[in-house]
Amino acid sequence: MSNTDKLSRKLFLKSLGSFVLSGTIGGAVSGCLTACNRLGRTNLTNSTYSTNFPVKMLGPSMAVGHRLRDMLGRLNPAFAAEVKAEFRRVVIVGGGIAGLSTGWWLQRHGFNDFTLLELESDCGGNSRSGKNKVSAYPWGAHYVPLPNLESHYVRLLFAELGLIEGDYSVAAPRYNELHLCHDPQERLFKDGQFQDGLVPRRGLKPEDSLEIRRFFELVHELRDAVGADGRPAFAIPVDLSSQEPKFRELDEITFAQWLAQRNFNSKPLLWYIDYCCRDDYGALSANISAWAGLHYFAGRRGRAANAETNSVVTFPSGNGYLAQALKEKIRAHIIESAPVLRILPGQKLSRVIYEQDGKTKALQAETVIFAAPRFLAPYIIADYKLEKKPEYAPWLVANLTLSGVPGSRGTPLAWDNVSYYGDSLGYVVANHQEITTRRSSIVITYYRPLARMPAAQARRFLQAQGETFWRDEIVKDLEIMHPGIGALITSMALWPWGHGMVSPSQGYMWTGRQKLERRFKSVVFAHSDMSGISNFEEAQYQGIMAAETIISSGTALKEST
Repeated sequence: MSNTDKLSRKLFLKSLGSFVLSGTIGGAVSGCLTACNRLGRTNLTNSTYSTNFPVKMLGPSMAVGHRLRDMLGRLNPAFAAEVKAEFRRVVIVGGGIAGLSTGWWLQRHGFNDFTLLELESDCGGNSRSGKNKVSAYPWGAHYVPLPNLESHYVRLLFAELGLIEGDYSVAAPRYNELHLCHDPQERLFKDGQFQDGLVPRRGLKPEDSLEIRRFFELVHELRDAVGADGRPAFAIPVDLSSQEPKFRELDEITFAQWLAQRNFNSKPLLWYIDYCCRDDYGALSANISAWAGLHYFAGRRGRAANAETNSVVTFPSGNGYLAQALKEKIRAHIIESAPVLRILPGQKLSRVIYEQDGKTKALQAETVIFAAPRFLAPYIIADYKLEKKPEYAPWLVANLTLSGVPGSRGTPLAWDNVSYYGDSLGYVVANHQEITTRRSSIVITYYRPLARMPAAQARRFLQAQGETFWRDEIVKDLEIMHPGIGALITSMALWPWGHGMVSPSQGYMWTGRQKLERRFKSVVFAHSDMSGISNFEEAQYQGIMAAETIISSGTALKEST
């Protein structure tokens, strides 16, 4: 779902006056609509709906991962040391955006003596995607907001891929309009119909409107704030943010505490803020740090010469498009379906034991880039101990193929379609970017973070429920927005993410993540959990920083001469 620049949503500031008006003159009407639609929702969720379509449970290779985890402790060290090994200067473990970016950056600097090992049958991590006869679709991350000026590496890649046209280093570059999200971009279902934008506008009391105005004015100030060190208070990548204590101290309290301290109590506002936190972090405002929560709103400052600041770059396959583009650049160096069993790190050389086609193989390397989630490191890297594991949010993603566009009241079908009710984030339309005036079939990608229970409990719950349970949950949720949508569904595929993304809990951004070593012997780490925020920009940055340890050593230069 979109975590674009919430401060500049189309019509938002222009509409603040009408918000106040809707809370007075329109209050009686909207109150009646609210009451009527509450009754309608109750009847709807208790009614029958069509589920006469096939459902498939897909997802990352959790069974393989758990089997490997269980066998690692029993892997004979002598056997691991004796497996005949080929030599590579660098081995990259993990083919998500961080690992792919490491390879891209190495190759870009003339370094080609590397191999990337990926557990799954396809690279991408939580940016993987799929495809059917109707459309490509994402299995996770599905957009990138307009990159900030300091997001140099993202802009560079976008220029390479033709997503930015002309000079990518200017404040407001020109973007390829085919890949800017087409209008309408987003809508919210509340009180029986859809409205433009995701900030609630229907049924507001005057005090709600005033609080919304006050909140956005405050985060506007933070978006423009610069520390005494000359850095933006909230930057992307986060490592470029100001180190001034008054900003870093925000990490020591939860976002919910920060909001309460400033007397933000409006239910519509707090719903919206929690939606944003679930969207970007898979967690509620009570479970993330205030610094992380404010970064969501104040960190986006990207501009475009030919688009509004709330625009995003997106594709039918979501960020799978970017993952595949990176993969194509380094395809000759990638081995997929190659789970790593063990890494034996040394001060100068490391051995990487992995499986391929049922055979145990080994690579010996000067440097290993561990571009997998850090919680896996103690299971794979010999003698490595993790003092405190990062927290990871579990998610469920579903792709549904529909035989037609679902009916609805209010604003027409948008790319991002969100409900004010329920625990999901709604859905995006995968083939929204099609240049057409009429669609027959569509694919919608449904997102549901399990944010209302502790992460470990949520993971167990996610794994315990089968296809039928999630089918019924999803259809029931969608029927609130679109009565009768079940009859349009022709297929559903489910993808559970047990460790979908790192979650920036209280104290993690400027204390917890600092305890994650960047290096252990000859192993260098690279993953978005080192940033505390799981998005394309942070994963790419961590991958490039790992590659820079090779490049700065002069190894790449020596190889290319």
